[in-house]
Amino acid sequence: MVSMGEMIGNIAHQWRQPLSVISTAATGMQMQKEYGVLTDEQFNSSCEAIDKQSQYLSKTIDDFRNFIKGDREKRLFKLEDEIESFLSLIHGSVKSNDINIILELQKDLYIDGYQNELTQCFINLFNNSKDAFNENNVKNRLIFISSKNVNDKIEIKFKDNAGGVPNDVLHKIFEPYFTTKHNYQGTGLGLHMTYNLIVNGMQGDINIKNVEYEYMQIQYYGANFTIYL
Repeated sequence: MVSMGEMIGNIAHQWRQPLSVISTAATGMQMQKEYGVLTDEQFNSSCEAIDKQSQYLSKTIDDFRNFIKGDREKRLFKLEDEIESFLSLIHGSVKSNDINIILELQKDLYIDGYQNELTQCFINLFNNSKDAFNENNVKNRLIFISSKNVNDKIEIKFKDNAGGVPNDVLHKIFEPYFTTKHNYQGTGLGLHMTYNLIVNGMQGDINIKNVEYEYMQIQYYGANFTIYL
């Protein structure tokens, strides 16, 4: 239920701007027509904007529908396409929370597994960083997502600059109902679910550590999740 609630929130964020563009274009044409100043160029430009935003909304419907269907079918899929679809699902939340996502993806990596479940894991990791950004009042918010082939395993890393996890509870982070957030903010199930989906569902592995690193000549500190499949 928490995941579905977050999905509905993402849909609302994602649709607000395109709907605003469509509404503005339509009412703008009405007003220009009323005052007799609507040119063919303005009319065509507004229609193109409406069509473009409508196609974008249609694509997001497909993305959300495919995710919510939740069919547990094992298939071969391209990781890069999967990450692109995941980013489409969270696009609204990324913008509303002023998060900058930096991708470092190796091309042509394929996974034989459960695509929807991996998407859920990515969303849980993203939400974990987003909540940490908000709780710690981080200004310049960064999430790095990388992938590469390491000894015939696919390594996927999620790294943020949200301040990391207290070292004394780092070993508890995947336990059920454990959360570092206030009670009203988290259930403590997101990372536990992610662990189960990766380890038990896909026979992979996931770990976390705090890392200090440099980006654009600035030092940052945050949590680094590494998934092996």
